Amino acid sequence: MAKLLTVLAYLCCLHVINAANILCIFPTFSRSHFYIGEGIVKALAEEGHQLTYVSPYKQKESTKNVKSVHLSELEKWTIEKRSTMNIFDILNLPPIIFIFFMGYMHLDIAEHTMQDPAMQELLNSDEKFDAVILEWMFNDYLQGVAHHFKAPAISAATFTAGILTNHISGNPSIYSHMPHVFSGYGQKMDFWDRTGNFMFAMTQNLYNKLYFFPQQERVLHKYFPDAPSIYELNANISVHFFNSHPAINGPLPMLPNVIEIGGIHIQPPKKLPDDLQKYLDESKEGVIYFSLGGNVNGKDLPRPQREAILRVFSKLKQRVLWKFEEELDDKPANVEVKKWFPQQAILAHPNVKLFITHGGLLSTTESLHYGVPIIGISVFGDQAVNMKNAEASGFGISLPYKQFTEEKFANALDRILSDPSYMQNAKRISTLLKDQFDTPAERVVHWVEYVIRHNGTSHLRTVAHDLYWYQYYSIDVILFLVSINLITIKIFFVICKQLCGRRKQKQKQN
Repeated sequence: MAKLLTVLAYLCCLHVINAANILCIFPTFSRSHFYIGEGIVKALAEEGHQLTYVSPYKQKESTKNVKSVHLSELEKWTIEKRSTMNIFDILNLPPIIFIFFMGYMHLDIAEHTMQDPAMQELLNSDEKFDAVILEWMFNDYLQGVAHHFKAPAISAATFTAGILTNHISGNPSIYSHMPHVFSGYGQKMDFWDRTGNFMFAMTQNLYNKLYFFPQQERVLHKYFPDAPSIYELNANISVHFFNSHPAINGPLPMLPNVIEIGGIHIQPPKKLPDDLQKYLDESKEGVIYFSLGGNVNGKDLPRPQREAILRVFSKLKQRVLWKFEEELDDKPANVEVKKWFPQQAILAHPNVKLFITHGGLLSTTESLHYGVPIIGISVFGDQAVNMKNAEASGFGISLPYKQFTEEKFANALDRILSDPSYMQNAKRISTLLKDQFDTPAERVVHWVEYVIRHNGTSHLRTVAHDLYWYQYYSIDVILFLVSINLITIKIFFVICKQLCGRRKQKQKQN
């Protein structure tokens, strides 16, 4: 019996003993993207695997089994680029034009990512990897890295599956209830919303086919001359990770190699600093936490909106914690301002009654994990879609920045603080997020190890990748059937005409 138990223990630990060497690249200069990559990396490192994490962020502290590769030149270039624009200026772009803006921006990022000395050093090294995890963010060319290292590719996106990514996963695109991430529509769309969403999807598809994919192909073969086409590389990605959960983003049709890992970045909350702990404990009327995330700075808010927000806050009995990057001399007594707050630890405190956010998916997920309702002042990207879903699920109120007024902001605060259903719905969804067969981290570990064990997942590859677009949507079949019907109708009318003609001729002869 003792020998049998020893053998079983040995078999259970095989995947730890045979630790894999895994490369993970998240080149987008955004804290939210970095945290998703970090969550994936930590989950695998804790299982004993060796990770190389490539990012434009320099890790502040070393992690066991993780080697950090800092894309310092990419970081420097991105900071310089962002210093020339105010994120709120993007709001002046028509939503559908945002498709072209994102494409143009990420083609620029592609060159600086590949030219970064740290990236070139990695590609010219003699490293061997068992799997390569690549963030997808308008960077299909990056699949060339997995081809270069002759390792199975795994994609990871910081948002939910949908129209933007279905070309790589093979997931079906159903425009009636799958909103384009930039459209601002929720899953429940009326006729005009569905019409607008269809136009978004068609614009995206045409832009990809006619311009963006050929440009991605150019970048790919510039740095990986022997690589196959982008279409072939995308079709052979083994597993697709998405930062989503049905309770937050709504249920969608998913292929078996499309895995939702929403909440992968959530860690047990750390101890709050003493002054902040005291502030929250003593807030008997409750606390409102206000943060516009890492990409949208509070200091960039135009003065009229900033003053309107402060006037509304001054009338509240609750205390307010506002992540704001500068001093606010005219702030009310109930408002506390700091450049940075430990967000997850704050949301975990029982006295926090509301989270005012930009509507980013990470912030939304964290808020729901701890059962806190939200007001979303969405600015760009997927924020408006996230907040539409929040309203539909009853745990939040959407207040797009373009529609922001002092009166609407005050009314939203009054509604969400006076109506207990918002908190109840947030708590209900929190229960759903925690009631899972396995954790997001366990799913990541299982599927990465699965890919390594089987050297890819060709058996999970959908044949949709082998079809042209007109075959995928059965356009050729529809045209064939319509043609057959038209020909049949034509023959029918010809026969009827001839029969009628003979009958008339016979009557004439009679």
